[in-house]
Amino acid sequence: MKQRLNLTLFACLAIAGMAPLAHSDTVAYQGATLVDGTGAPAVRNSVLVVRDGRFAAAGAGDAVKAPPGARVVDASGKWIVPGLIDAHVHFMESGRIYTKPGSYDLTHLVPYEEEVAWMQARVPVTLRGYLCAGVTTAVSVGGPKFEYEVRSAAAKMPDAPNVFVGHGPVTLVPWQQLFPLFDGDTSVRTVSDEPSARAAIQQAADWGADLVKTGYLGGPFAEHERDHLAMHRAIVDEAARHGLSVTTHVTELEAARNLVELGVSSLQHVPLDAPLDDAFVQSVRQQGVIVVPTLAVFPRSFVEVLEGTIQLEPIEKQCGDPQVIRSWTEVEDLPSLSPEMIKMYAGFVDLAKANAAQLYAAGIPLAAGSDAGNSGLVHGASLHYELKLMAGIGMTPMDLLSAATLTAAQVAGQADEVGSIEAGKQADFLVLNADPLADIANLQDIAWVIKAGHRFAQRELVAAVHAP
Repeated sequence: MKQRLNLTLFACLAIAGMAPLAHSDTVAYQGATLVDGTGAPAVRNSVLVVRDGRFAAAGAGDAVKAPPGARVVDASGKWIVPGLIDAHVHFMESGRIYTKPGSYDLTHLVPYEEEVAWMQARVPVTLRGYLCAGVTTAVSVGGPKFEYEVRSAAAKMPDAPNVFVGHGPVTLVPWQQLFPLFDGDTSVRTVSDEPSARAAIQQAADWGADLVKTGYLGGPFAEHERDHLAMHRAIVDEAARHGLSVTTHVTELEAARNLVELGVSSLQHVPLDAPLDDAFVQSVRQQGVIVVPTLAVFPRSFVEVLEGTIQLEPIEKQCGDPQVIRSWTEVEDLPSLSPEMIKMYAGFVDLAKANAAQLYAAGIPLAAGSDAGNSGLVHGASLHYELKLMAGIGMTPMDLLSAATLTAAQVAGQADEVGSIEAGKQADFLVLNADPLADIANLQDIAWVIKAGHRFAQRELVAAVHAP
C-alpha cells in the first residue's frame, strides 16, 4: 500500500511540475529543417503551423507563413520530425528481470502477483518514459484487459503517448501454457475452432480494440495448432467486417507463408527457422504485408540480460525507468546459459538480421517495434536500440525514420491520424538538436517533444522519469 500511495503522490507532483509549456491555439514553428515522415526530401527553413492540437500547414518558409496572431517559436538550427511510433509493445510486461516467469522463473524472489501490482502502480512512469524518448505512440500487441486500462490512463495524461491496443493474441494454444493469470485475466485469448475465433474478434470490437493480434507459436505448441489456417481465415474475415487490421506473431517460415496468403496485414517478428526464399518475399510484396522485425528482443532478453552484458543507448539511460534497469543487476542467481543455448540464440540473432535485410533489399516495408516489456527492454527508449539494429542491416536514416513513424502507424491501422506531418493529423512531433538523416542516433538528441500540440522540454520529461 505504501508503494501505491507514494506513486500516486509522485504522479500528482509530476503533473503539477510538468504541465505543458503554455501555448496559444495556433503556434508556428519557424526555421527548422523539416522531415515530414512521408519519405519526401527534407525542407530547410520550414514553417510548421499547429492549430488546436493538429497540423494546419507545413512547408518551406517561402510557401507557408505564420498566420496572423499565431505565437511564433524560433526553431532555427534544429530539425523537426514526426513523433516516433513503437509498433510492438507489451504493457503487461515491465522490462524487469521478474516480469516473464515463462522465460526464467524468479517468482521465489518476486511473486508474479507482486510484479503485476508493481506494473499497475507504475503506469504513469511507464507512460512518461515513452514521451521522454520521443515515442508519441505505442502499439500494444496483445495482453490482458490491463492493456486497455493503460490506454485509458494514457488518454487522461497530457504527457503520455497515444496507445492503440491489439486484441489478443488470439491463438489455439492453451493460455495456461504461456502466461499465468494477470490480475484475474488471461494474457492470451485461446480459441478452439472457427466459431470461437469469430467470437474473439467480436469481443475485440465490443471492447473497442484498435486492431487484432493473432499468434502462431509452432515448435512445442504445434500439436495445438493443426487448425491454425482455418482459425486465421475466420479471424481475417471477421476482422475485416469490423474494420480491424490483423497483425500476427509468427517465427516459422511455412506458417508465415500461409498467413501472408490468408491476408494478415502485418507480421510481428521474422522467420527464425530458415532463410527466406524468393517465393515468400514475392508473396509478402504482392499482398502488401508490413513486417515488424523486432530485432532487439533476441539479444537483449535471451542473452544479454542473463549474462549481464547489456550496453544501453544514451537515451535508454536518460528515459528508461531506473527501477527496471536496476532489476537487471540485483539478482545474483540468474539462470546460466549453456554453450548450446548461447549458440542457438546467436543463430536466431544472425538469421533475424539476415532475413530482415533480405526483406528490406526487396523493398518490403519494415516497421520499428521494440517488443518493449520483455526483460532487458525498457518501455519507450528501447525503440532507439531497435533502430540501431535496423540500421545495421543497411537501412538508410530516411527509411528508418519512416519505419518508426508512418509505416508503424499503418501496422496499427492509424495512418490517417498519426505517423507523418501532414495537415489534419494530430500534431505529434519532435524538435531535435541534430540531423537524424546524418545519423539515426541523432533521434536521441531531443530538445522538445510535442504531443497533440502540447510542448514539453525533454529535460523535464527526464526529470519526471527519475523522480523518487
